[in-house]
Amino acid sequence: MEKQSFNENQKVFNVGDAPDKMYLLVKGKVGIFLPTNETKEPNFIIEEMELFGEMGCIENELRMATARCLEQSEVISITKKEFDDRVNNSDVFIKGCVNALSYRLRQLDKKMQK
Repeated sequence: MEKQSFNENQKVFNVGDAPDKMYLLVKGKVGIFLPTNETKEPNFIIEEMELFGEMGCIENELRMATARCLEQSEVISITKKEFDDRVNNSDVFIKGCVNALSYRLRQLDKKMQK
């Protein structure tokens, strides 16, 4: 686990990046920008105490959006390996639920982008 600070407008990750970490926003705001978004307004705003970057880690899929700080922000991150270790040590139903929810969200997003 690692605590990181980001400046306003600093990117946490870019669309297409490998999913090496997932994040918990402790302070600030992070905008999620889908690849089709050509505006300065994010598609989604991550508020304090919300997770982001989890779908790529859960499914081992490339990042499907860019995450950029909308103000000075602090996050706690865990690596994909740390997350996988925690999930693999959990109940089989928890593991199945996490995987199913992430898969369904990604499929819905793909359908909406067509």
